Amino acid sequence: MRKFQLGLTAFLLLILGVVGFLAYKLYQYDSYREAIYPAVSAAGIPLQGQTREQARQTLEEMIVTPLSQPIALNYQEETIILLPSDINLQVFVDDMIEQAHQLGRGGEQQFWESYIKFVTEGLTPVNEDIALQYSYQPEMLEDFLEEIAHEKDQPLREVQPITDTLSFQPGQAGRRLDVGRSLPRVERSLTSTDERDVTLVVQTLQPARPDIQMLRGMLQHRIDEFAGMVSIYVSDPATDDRIEINPDIIYSGMSVVKIGIMLETFLHAEGTELEEETQNRMLKLVTDPTGSNYWANLLLGLIGDGNQFEGCRRVNARMDELGLTATFILEPYRLETEGAHLGPGLATLRLLPGPVAANPDPFIQTSAHDIGALLEMIYDCSQGEGRLLEEYPGRISSEACLLILDDLKENPLRTMIGAGIPDDIPLAHKHGFGGDTHADAGVVFSEGGDYVIVQFQYAPTDWLVWAISRPVFEDVSFATYNFFTIGAD
Repeated sequence: MRKFQLGLTAFLLLILGVVGFLAYKLYQYDSYREAIYPAVSAAGIPLQGQTREQARQTLEEMIVTPLSQPIALNYQEETIILLPSDINLQVFVDDMIEQAHQLGRGGEQQFWESYIKFVTEGLTPVNEDIALQYSYQPEMLEDFLEEIAHEKDQPLREVQPITDTLSFQPGQAGRRLDVGRSLPRVERSLTSTDERDVTLVVQTLQPARPDIQMLRGMLQHRIDEFAGMVSIYVSDPATDDRIEINPDIIYSGMSVVKIGIMLETFLHAEGTELEEETQNRMLKLVTDPTGSNYWANLLLGLIGDGNQFEGCRRVNARMDELGLTATFILEPYRLETEGAHLGPGLATLRLLPGPVAANPDPFIQTSAHDIGALLEMIYDCSQGEGRLLEEYPGRISSEACLLILDDLKENPLRTMIGAGIPDDIPLAHKHGFGGDTHADAGVVFSEGGDYVIVQFQYAPTDWLVWAISRPVFEDVSFATYNFFTIGAD
């Protein structure tokens, strides 16, 4: 009997212990049900074990406050501030907490089932994140970006000629906010607590390279004021663009044809280094204002193996070979002390059918086209390319062509092409003066790029007045320099 009582007592105590344990677990389970389950987060913020109020405070601090901060919208170098309140941004904290609280619980019919699982297994981690729940007014954001575009965008402006001042208004790059591509970037920043800087997508539109024909119109307008004939040749060796105005008018060749003599001097040497005396003659041909013809004739004698007339014929043959058929010299240059031609009147053999003539000297003639093309060939050769190197391999070198240009840079006269460019800009050129004709032909090495420029002027008078021709040389050169240096620093 005593054993029975002891057993019953033990059984009752066991029952009471189990009931107490289950009651405690029920109390504990009920308390856990008031808090958010393990491994539950909202917008990446852990909320496990927190009550609704605690979770609200957490989300307000970790999500709502950061998302209420201004967003910096960067339009190239400028910054515009967007306040989230400007587009009615709202974060639905209560909805997120409610969803977080319901995770792992199920409905009321699952209470006891979940309780038994809690007693036997404990709380099972849910491992779920509640997505950020928010709203804003998309149309307000788009309007905000459109307003930025209206204020900050710049239209593309192409280069414009200013004929009155012989200058060019540089083009201006355009810029345009791409609202469609910028919107997603701003939207991502709206929901990011740390990415509050946005680089807007701005398209930059560069002005087109100005067409050299724009320069042609300006030059034509200027030379239309001249009471005579003017021919102009301008080329850009870098692009092979060129303009030619009255290119085929035949003029007296004067000293400009000496450029051809300089080239033939090197070709006659067939690739060997020129003797120092010959180099000095070439330099004096350019720099000696009174003895240039004398030095040119000495070079013609060298080219003709002692015969200056043979030298003339060889220069002419070379010009023909290069397609410069309007250019020839039929006799050596007349010296200041000589009043008569040195050779027979062979000029009639070189008269060209068709082209307009500007009362050219019958013994030495050329055209703006020929001299411009010749200078282009020499310049290209100096750059290690072009026709001269291709047709005369081993007979001419880029160094030789550089020497020609270097000698032409020593020309002290800068009152024609040189008058229209800054004094510190290198100019390799050869000028020429006749009674009714003035000319200058050269290469300008500008900060905006190298270019060839040739100008001939003729007036139907016995004497072309310098005060009339010089302004045209200067203005044509000035306009051309301004064109090639558009936008140059």
